[in-house]
Amino acid sequence: MELNHLKYFHSVVKEGSFTRAAKAMRIQQPTISKMVRSLEEELGVVLLERYRSGVHLTHAGGEIFARCEDIFARVDEIKTVSGREMTECQGALSFGLTDSAASSLGPTILDAFLARHPKVRPSLFAGSSNLICNEITEGRLEFGLFFTMPSVDDFFVKELIKVPFNVVIASKDKLKPKLRSTFIISREIDYPKSRPFPVLEMLKKNKVQFEVAASCNNLDSQKQMVLRGLGVALLPRFMVKAELESGALSQLYPKKEFIYSLRLVTRKRWVLSKNAETFLEFFDKEIRDLI
Repeated sequence: MELNHLKYFHSVVKEGSFTRAAKAMRIQQPTISKMVRSLEEELGVVLLERYRSGVHLTHAGGEIFARCEDIFARVDEIKTVSGREMTECQGALSFGLTDSAASSLGPTILDAFLARHPKVRPSLFAGSSNLICNEITEGRLEFGLFFTMPSVDDFFVKELIKVPFNVVIASKDKLKPKLRSTFIISREIDYPKSRPFPVLEMLKKNKVQFEVAASCNNLDSQKQMVLRGLGVALLPRFMVKAELESGALSQLYPKKEFIYSLRLVTRKRWVLSKNAETFLEFFDKEIRDLI
């Protein structure tokens, strides 16, 4: 039994005549009449009583029409499900996020994103810009989000948002003059020698007097070192917002502007997946409320 035969029969009953059914389905009337007759012959029963005014279901036709209603309702459900699967985000999403954002923002943003797209399976790589670039080059990540410009030209770079940074000190130490200029910075070894060291350049630009006391390539560790009174550090505001509000940290140089751009980095000529595009659109909206 051909599904199309049932479809033609179903349409004739719904439309009330062969002529209207043929018009609705955009086929010739002889064709639809032939298909319905073929169905009747195959089943060995008369389904329709034909009159000039239209058609009427026989008892057998009524039974079969009721089942056709169920069949085509299921067909519509299948189409809906398949259409949703084509438009829903699902499967892997692999990306890199600068370590400060990964710990401070990553869980919050992923929680909200997965609430909308529960079939996505994220793989978040947290680390320095150099490590993220290596992972992108090797094809293990689709994209990275970090502050430092890549040291080579193999990447497409797009600025997403300007992020304010603060020079912070433990509130218990804010009256110690020497400590106020004793900085904990990222490791210079992590950056190309051919380029200015970002933190030092930002401090010089703002005419801040400083003495490097220690270095650490993890900003979470830098914050903990500041809280323990080992020095001051330049950290993204979203990372120290809670400590500033609670009074554990105080802001130095509130009238000076420390700004870095958060950048999207991908391989050149790389087409992002639907999952990646959807996440980046979501990330761009969410991060503006978090910083």
